[in-house]
Amino acid sequence: MWRVMCQSNWQAYADRHGFDLIGIAHRPDMSPRGQARSPAWQKLLVLDQPWSAAYDRIVWIDADIVIAGDAPNILREVPDPTKIGASISGAQFSEAEKHIYFERLHNVTVDPQLAPLAWRFTEDNGYAESEIDGRAPDAQHRGAGDEPATPQRPAQGDLRHGVGLTPLRAAGPVAGDRAARTADPITPRFNWVIHERRFLDFADIETVEHPDMPRLINHLRNELSKAYFLHFAGSMSIMQHLARLSQETGEPWWTPQG
Repeated sequence: MWRVMCQSNWQAYADRHGFDLIGIAHRPDMSPRGQARSPAWQKLLVLDQPWSAAYDRIVWIDADIVIAGDAPNILREVPDPTKIGASISGAQFSEAEKHIYFERLHNVTVDPQLAPLAWRFTEDNGYAESEIDGRAPDAQHRGAGDEPATPQRPAQGDLRHGVGLTPLRAAGPVAGDRAARTADPITPRFNWVIHERRFLDFADIETVEHPDMPRLINHLRNELSKAYFLHFAGSMSIMQHLARLSQETGEPWWTPQG
């Protein structure tokens, strides 16, 4: 699926900005302990690989991300090489949309004045599940779909090994007080997640067989026009459907159909 959905746009992005494209087809830590860890924890080991020392900066990207044709160089978002760039969870949404999303997700009604606390409650639960201290003053839930970083830097070592000792969730955030000290927030356009938007605007389309699926696909084309990196986290069935559509038509799914 990655070859159909991502390979060509990743390669074009790498060529445009002077990156080498390296595909990682297996987990860096194949030990029993490593296999028991989440993919998010495994990603923190990328900077420790023998080949990574040859690079000044590394951008790791999840295999469920499609890169827009006009996406700028993500490294410009993190000029300090001692930092890791990460987008803030929910940053692509307005406060009102976060409020609506929380109510629909939990099937509750929340007073508007309490909406920010409700959102923080959701994040704190994520930290608790990951055994991460979310109470740190600067701690914010950071998406881990794509992140620029620098190998062999002390700050990165603190993040990779310190947070790496804590179990992270499967969709795991790079989060907590250590991450708050070593991560720079970047624009959410580099981690434009479609899952929450689907929940907000297309909750009735639960399967790819739904008759209104073409309406959702048109919406995703518009989302890609707004995003730099369009992230299908939590929407793998949609990504698989788009891959099949691309193979059947012989054109990328974002090409408008007449």
